[in-house]
Amino acid sequence: MSYEIPFRQDRLAFSELGRRAVGSVAEFLNARPERAVDRAVPPADQRAFLANMALPEEGVAAEEILSFLKERIMRWPMPTGHPRSYGWINSPPAPISLLADLVAGTLNNGLDGYDHPSIFLMHSLGRWLMALSDFSGEKDSLALLFSGGSAANLNALAVARYRAAKEDGWNIREEGLQSAHPPLVAYAGDQAHSSIQRCVEMLGIGSANLRTIPSDDRFRMRPEALAEAIETDRRAGLRPFCVVAAAGSTNTGAIDPLADIARVCRERGLWMHVDGAYGGIGGLDPRYAEALSGMALADSLTLDPHKWLQVPLDCGALLVRDRQMNREAFSLVPDYLVPPSDEADSVPWPFEYMFQLTYADRALKTWAAIARLGREGVSDIVCRCNRAADALGREIDAAPDLELLAPVSLSVVNFRYVPPADGLDAAALDALNKRLSAEISACGEAHVPTTRVDEQVALRACFLHYENTEEDARHLAALVRRVGGELATGGT
Repeated sequence: MSYEIPFRQDRLAFSELGRRAVGSVAEFLNARPERAVDRAVPPADQRAFLANMALPEEGVAAEEILSFLKERIMRWPMPTGHPRSYGWINSPPAPISLLADLVAGTLNNGLDGYDHPSIFLMHSLGRWLMALSDFSGEKDSLALLFSGGSAANLNALAVARYRAAKEDGWNIREEGLQSAHPPLVAYAGDQAHSSIQRCVEMLGIGSANLRTIPSDDRFRMRPEALAEAIETDRRAGLRPFCVVAAAGSTNTGAIDPLADIARVCRERGLWMHVDGAYGGIGGLDPRYAEALSGMALADSLTLDPHKWLQVPLDCGALLVRDRQMNREAFSLVPDYLVPPSDEADSVPWPFEYMFQLTYADRALKTWAAIARLGREGVSDIVCRCNRAADALGREIDAAPDLELLAPVSLSVVNFRYVPPADGLDAAALDALNKRLSAEISACGEAHVPTTRVDEQVALRACFLHYENTEEDARHLAALVRRVGGELATGGT
């Protein structure tokens, strides 16, 4: 007797299976705000996963799989879906995006190419992202979607590297980095995301050729120090090729002086890439519009829709000004995948402009989130999250046992608990705040991990949930003071 593939049974029963799955998801979404914020898998459950996951000899019933997902997997979500998770710069998933992603997975259309709806939708979505970030929507510009900011940054720096070689009269795609050309040098501020170092390492440039430019007292790159570093390297016979500026750094939310950095790049012929994975749409808040206006001068810009735009993981976007330079850097078309010959009558197939070929359709879930909000709704989320951060800053300033460690910028706040009768040295204060963070996670009321700012341990709070309000800021300040007081007096 021939084996009957169970997927056919599941297709025929999909309506009922879908109702059960969506019911579990709906129950989860509505119960999430009332449950503990941090739900890391306990050690006993970790061991059970590792010990009991033997490959089944026969297929498991679909109903059993759905029960397993509900009872064993959905119990332990990441904290980011909870309004009082302040740890990572990832947002909760917009419900409409979850449904759009189901449609994308059902159609199973890749976003690499071919004339299916998402390729055309992606073209419109790109214009939306440019409008939200004030990145120039010129005819030759283009938007591409990746797994996140790290991949978008890598694509951008690869194109910057290609352009530098082309300007110097050689082809890096043919020669690689093994010929006798001057070493390429990149520049980034000391608050740059760690992916920038990874990118220069992966591109063969090497971390020794990544210059870290010092910041001012607001954690912003110093343009005069950048210009000096570039000139020093040129005198040494090196080849400066790219500057990476931050539009809302991950650690402090700082915004580099983008217009001044753009001038340095323009005067010296360097590619300017802006890592705006977090803060790239922050200019929708009028208070930050001027500081972020310099993004319009960049050659490329990274945005992460899975941050402020509430798109489910994963989705990073890269906006590029010169699509032809991207095409030169990456296009390699196999005989079995030939795009339309006349681009004027169609839209670009993304795979020719990036290092990836086949990848999932991230356009539908991103389009759905933005369409559901509209420009007004996106602006409201940005402004509300920033107001919550400002409110936390005021609570900290007014409290004798709380201390800001960096200026509040966008929706990021770095602070720490300092006992009123402060006789603790720096190491003891660091240890106290690490314990405080762990105790807050354990009590289930919030999630506020630690980082380091100027070599001091900080509680880093970032507001990015579509339901965040100033009340969350007041709750967090009171919680930190309460738990901190208990730890300082030996009460916990």
